[in-house]
Amino acid sequence: MPSIGEQTPGGRFRRQPGVSGGGSLRYAEFVLLAALVAVPALSRDAFFVDRIGRFLLLAVFALSVDLIWGYGAMFTFGQAAFFGGAGYVAGMLTTREEWILPVPLGVALVAAVAGSALLALAISYFTFSGRGALRGVEFAVVTLAVAVALERLANAGGSITGGQNGILITSRLGPFHRGHSFYLLAAAVVVVTYLGLKRYLRSRPGLVFRGIGQNEERVELLGYDVPRNKRWTFVLSGAIAGLAGALFYVHEGIVSPAAVGVGSSTLVLLWVVLGGRGTLIGPVVGAVALPFLTARLSGTLLDTWLVVVGVILVVVILVIPAGIFGFLAREKTP
Repeated sequence: MPSIGEQTPGGRFRRQPGVSGGGSLRYAEFVLLAALVAVPALSRDAFFVDRIGRFLLLAVFALSVDLIWGYGAMFTFGQAAFFGGAGYVAGMLTTREEWILPVPLGVALVAAVAGSALLALAISYFTFSGRGALRGVEFAVVTLAVAVALERLANAGGSITGGQNGILITSRLGPFHRGHSFYLLAAAVVVVTYLGLKRYLRSRPGLVFRGIGQNEERVELLGYDVPRNKRWTFVLSGAIAGLAGALFYVHEGIVSPAAVGVGSSTLVLLWVVLGGRGTLIGPVVGAVALPFLTARLSGTLLDTWLVVVGVILVVVILVIPAGIFGFLAREKTP
């Protein structure tokens, strides 16, 4: 990863060359983000555009992972707890008929994002606080346990979670529920999230967080509150995943236990690795390219598509282990 910067006598961070990646990476970012807006104009196929919109919400999910893993070195196996959990919250609040339920979809979406953020806050207090603060493999194991526990809870939730059948979500995203309109909504969410994360990572708390990912002990010795910084960045990551998950599963119309399980949490890691962690643009590309490739191959190679996808992943990892955009991030600006 590039250097995060150095602290001046006045207490401010001075950005070092390479903080925002090389010129090639910035050019790739511009081209790809511009393409997000161009896709609807290039295709009249509403189904195709709608599918790309789904992948863009998955890209927001991948961005939430890249924030904490790519920049903070916090490897997680449980990010689907926030993504799928938000889908469950939105589904329960809009379909159940108890007390004040159901509530309007807008209220449910806000509650879903807030619920994901609160879950992340609870996990962060347990993992980052005190002398028993967890790092590395220990943190990954805790997030894995959360994903396993939530998946089993969803399966055993009976009428509350719908059990193995999940929840059928009848609410719709209004005029943005299908086709080109849904694509524009998803594109707006991914662009705003992307630019917001770039701004955060250039801010003082973001630079401290990048420093934690590079050398946590050194940052702590410099007097920064490491647990607090990790905690609130983890909460931000959970909220981003929750927003993506709530919109995604309302659009899909169903959320099931697999949404919060280890499988979903592992899949998003593949997208990040494929695109290049610590680049932001890489996970966006990985989250669009791999599901698109999987969808195309599964329709033509009914029996062997998984093997083909697996071979492609192995080749990419062997040839460019840093990911598609990882080598661009290592370039230094003049």
